Amino acid sequence: MNYSRAVGIARFVLVILIIALVMSLAVFGFKPWGLGGVFEEGTVTLGLDLQGGSVITYRAVPAEGEAIDSAGMASINNVMRTRLDSDGLLEATTYLVGDDMIAIEIPGDSDPTGAVEKYGAAGKLTFGMWDPTTEDYDKIVMSGEYVASAFAKTSSETGIFVELNLTAEGAQKFAEVTKNVAALSSQSHNLLVIYMDDKVVSSPRVNEQIDSQTCVITHEGGFESDEANYLANVINAGSLKYDLELASTRSVGPKLGEKSLSTSLRAGAIGIALVVIFMICVYRIPGLMASIALAAYTAIFMLLLALLHTNLTLPGIAGIVLSIGMAVDANCIIFERMKEEIRAGKSAKAAIKEGFSKAFSAILDSNVTTFIAAAVLYILGSGTIRGFAVTLGLGVIISFFTALVVTRVLLYLGCAMGLTNIKLYGVSERSAE
Repeated sequence: MNYSRAVGIARFVLVILIIALVMSLAVFGFKPWGLGGVFEEGTVTLGLDLQGGSVITYRAVPAEGEAIDSAGMASINNVMRTRLDSDGLLEATTYLVGDDMIAIEIPGDSDPTGAVEKYGAAGKLTFGMWDPTTEDYDKIVMSGEYVASAFAKTSSETGIFVELNLTAEGAQKFAEVTKNVAALSSQSHNLLVIYMDDKVVSSPRVNEQIDSQTCVITHEGGFESDEANYLANVINAGSLKYDLELASTRSVGPKLGEKSLSTSLRAGAIGIALVVIFMICVYRIPGLMASIALAAYTAIFMLLLALLHTNLTLPGIAGIVLSIGMAVDANCIIFERMKEEIRAGKSAKAAIKEGFSKAFSAILDSNVTTFIAAAVLYILGSGTIRGFAVTLGLGVIISFFTALVVTRVLLYLGCAMGLTNIKLYGVSERSAE
């Protein structure tokens, strides 16, 4: 065995070990980094269609004389998303239905009664200041519709505080309000009172005008963690532009989802096995290298699912399988180009170079157009459609990398190991002549 062949074999083994390492990290995780395995409970969140849960639909009810507009419904969607995030329900999804309804899907929640009351609360958030005519803090100067979100945070300088995020229009309104409140500091009336349904929930002191979209609420003596979280949740719960009434509610059982999941996984495994057999039988060594690259694709995808704590749905699984098909399709284009070059009399190594070069534009166009379609589905879609778009878009990126980088590296290493006979590339000597 000569030196170059030994180096080629060593590098090939190193690539296989790297793929195996990524696969083991994806499956088993790595506790020192806080990474859980993709099959461990809580690492990848199953969507409503896989584990069951609750679907709650609300209808927006505008004030008398007002009309429902898309901006108002978008703000309600943002508020609902913030409410769910504040409760740690990151796997829940919200989406608009028609022109005046919003739906909330909460996986794992089999009793929607409590969620109906909690997330459909029609509390009204308002801000008030000192009114000299009544000599009380009952002058309403701003409503909660100008608030985008609120979060409890911790800083080494100020301790626990509540961060208030305003809309662009709200920042302008808030600057005017805080200017007027700060002007009352000489009379010690510079309090901005926050009301929820006419109940005072906080009254921070304002010493100067605030002209930013972000400000902080602190407390003399410091907030307790529970107090800050409560205030943030109240602010988030009270910034609805319209009142909400319950339109429908239903519970979804997990039995259908479990059966669909097992069926989908079995079908995916069979499909991948058939693809691997086809690739090896038709393309020989290139097919084997593509199959190894497919294993790398699977390992990278599972690792990203674990790292991103993805919300996986049945359409999401379909997106994964579809992107696998695209990866194999790209390899087929490359290998056919390679065959053409070998038949023209070029060596295996030269054919690999030309095959990738000539197939690149077609593969790039195919992946870009698919990614654009996935982006449009994510932007305009809702619910499980977004889950499909996320996995499809992610799969397109990974399959593009494995098809053009991993497969190419493996093929060149195959040449370095002495696998250069044209028969190993699916081309007969007669056709090459």
